[in-house]
Amino acid sequence: MDWSRYLAFTLLSLVLSLSNLSSLLWGADLFGKPNCEEIAATIGKEANLPKYLLSSISRVEAGRKLSNGEVRGWPWALNHAGKGMFFESKDAALKYLKQAVESGSRNIDVGCMQLNYRWHKMAFSSIDEMIDPELNVRYAAQFVTELYQRHNAWEDVIKHYHSNKEKFNIPYFRKVSKVWDMKKDEAEDSNPLMFTEAEQLEPLIDLGEDKVLSVEPLVVFDAASYPGADSQLQTENIAGINFTSGDPNNSSSRIAPIDVPNYLRKHWSLVISLREQLETN
Repeated sequence: MDWSRYLAFTLLSLVLSLSNLSSLLWGADLFGKPNCEEIAATIGKEANLPKYLLSSISRVEAGRKLSNGEVRGWPWALNHAGKGMFFESKDAALKYLKQAVESGSRNIDVGCMQLNYRWHKMAFSSIDEMIDPELNVRYAAQFVTELYQRHNAWEDVIKHYHSNKEKFNIPYFRKVSKVWDMKKDEAEDSNPLMFTEAEQLEPLIDLGEDKVLSVEPLVVFDAASYPGADSQLQTENIAGINFTSGDPNNSSSRIAPIDVPNYLRKHWSLVISLREQLETN
């Protein structure tokens, strides 16, 4: 064993661990860094995967508690033989990863989706590509699709993303499922009526436009078209009711004609009064 290289690697690990401890004490923030979960949501949609699946896996795999108390997938996350580490920059994470690989380590999970170096390194042309958030997530989407084609059930996909051993993949599935359900609930709370982006609601009242109410016209009785009228009434009132039947002062004009229906006959004096007012004006 090259003890000088081993000692240098150990010291580097200690320095990086102290750096990570400092960032944990002061709080982490994604500001200015790639957002794993947003990238996963976009690529998951492009790959036609279930909504929030990839982003839920990212949170469980690479989740880091931020200064606001929330846990989010961290882009510069590594897990070296079971030891989880978060780095503040790509360069810092990449430096550790290269040192670990050069020292012979292979059991290292990398990036947003924590792709294992031993099993997935052949999908990338370099370590730089493997840790790149977009390329990391895009490969994970492809891997998830292949798992679904193999198992045909999303529960099994999630389990086998992590491990093919039940003692590991069942607890893992429960963690991802919990985050997945939480993401769905958060989406429903922000959209309680479940409207899609394409749906538009019409306003109940349009204040910018005057509404004209539709009014049924007054129908003047015409005995000629009244189904119950006899032939005599039809002959006398072919042109309808005569509202200008002569002198209004004539007493005979104040008597309702024979062909006036009962509902007008009862108020004939009112009809005459209105006629007189109209003629005066």
